[in-house]
Amino acid sequence: MNEQFRNVEGALAAIEELRIDSKLGKSKHFNASERKLRYHWICGVPVIVANLLVGVVLVGFQKMSADPGPAIDGTALASSAMVAKVPLPVSYAGGNWIAVVSILLAFGAALFSAIQTLFNFHKSSEGHRSIGNRYVHVSRQCKELQQRQRDIPFEPEALWEKYHALYEEYYKINTEAEAFPTNRRDLSTAKRAYEVSPYKPPQATSKDNPLDKSVE
Repeated sequence: MNEQFRNVEGALAAIEELRIDSKLGKSKHFNASERKLRYHWICGVPVIVANLLVGVVLVGFQKMSADPGPAIDGTALASSAMVAKVPLPVSYAGGNWIAVVSILLAFGAALFSAIQTLFNFHKSSEGHRSIGNRYVHVSRQCKELQQRQRDIPFEPEALWEKYHALYEEYYKINTEAEAFPTNRRDLSTAKRAYEVSPYKPPQATSKDNPLDKSVE
């Protein structure tokens, strides 16, 4: 029995490597998902605020235009003020500033809205999370194979077949993940991630391993 367990060392090592790669893939895509979602909020909230402010300004201008008071010639008022070297009335200067601010707000809202439309951060975040969940499935399947090997040892051929099936799934996920690229920071953060429940895979590389003794 001990000899049979050692014969699957290569398969167990390959499964463990696949588990670690899947774990890193899961973590980096979850990190990318959170990053893209943060971009979505950073671009989305200013658009809402700017549109609200522009709406308030427009309502204010409508009220001013509906005022039955006499119309004021802004050009004549500005010219006379320059000749007399006196400051413009507060209402006239304030109206100009409101117009400028409303234009800037409208431009900012259009810019952030265009950025959101171009990069589609929310959809990208969902794609990264979907890819990450599929990596989680592969990683858990690798754990299951390793733990089943403890209780119900596989024949080497059967274990390699299961590994190849998982690798095909892993390769398919990698191919589809090309549409949702990550960056170096996502990967470095994934490598430094803290494990809530550290996992120790079964080892069969030493004759003094307690697992070997238990099956002698």
